Amino acid sequence: MSILAGRILLESGAEANRIEDTMVRIAASYGFHEVQGYALNIYINFSLSPDHETRMVKINKSDTNLRKIFLVNQVSRQIAKNELSYEEAYALLKDIEKNTQRYKLWQKMLFAGMISMSFLYLVGGGWLELLPAMLAGALGFVVTEYMKSKQLTLFIPDMAGALVIGLVALSLNLWLESPNLWAIITAAVMPIVPGVLITTAIQDLFERHMLMFTAKFLEAIVTSFGIGAGITTAFLLIGG
Repeated sequence: MSILAGRILLESGAEANRIEDTMVRIAASYGFHEVQGYALNIYINFSLSPDHETRMVKINKSDTNLRKIFLVNQVSRQIAKNELSYEEAYALLKDIEKNTQRYKLWQKMLFAGMISMSFLYLVGGGWLELLPAMLAGALGFVVTEYMKSKQLTLFIPDMAGALVIGLVALSLNLWLESPNLWAIITAAVMPIVPGVLITTAIQDLFERHMLMFTAKFLEAIVTSFGIGAGITTAFLLIGG
């Protein structure tokens, strides 16, 4: 059960310290106090004690799902307080893994547009840039999410989403003749910027999880490269 909880957390984008601490606390609640556990971005290495066999679980997918992280933390606290039996806790974790509902794509599209609108205000955009920023941000995010669901290579979905953002922003800017093009592009790319990945990487650095920090930081760099390449390609295509 400790491995199941750790796997859900790792697949949902939790930092290494949270994953390892959760696995240790769950195991300790059932009488195992010499647990050895280690989490990296692609696997979990776990043993209940020096006398037990070490198990390794490979992680095949990674996504940001803060609701799953919250629910697993809630279950682990209930286990620590002896409020759940082993069977009840395991059933809850399996339910979290399989049945936790995510927002639908059209809802994410709406939220992405609202995020772009908010960042447009922060970067000094005005009413003229509002429609291009919201539309570009929403469409770019949908393309990125759809392509990620197809399990494509790491930076390809982000590059494609940024390309759509650039094409939409540049096309609408030619029509509206806004002087603040870069405010539109900056606000529109914010929904696909790997902010959670960078934040958890820094947390791992502070907790001295150097391998996890390095893996996440490199992933963030590659993703950022993809975003930059997509915007640059849009400029080359339209000639802005």
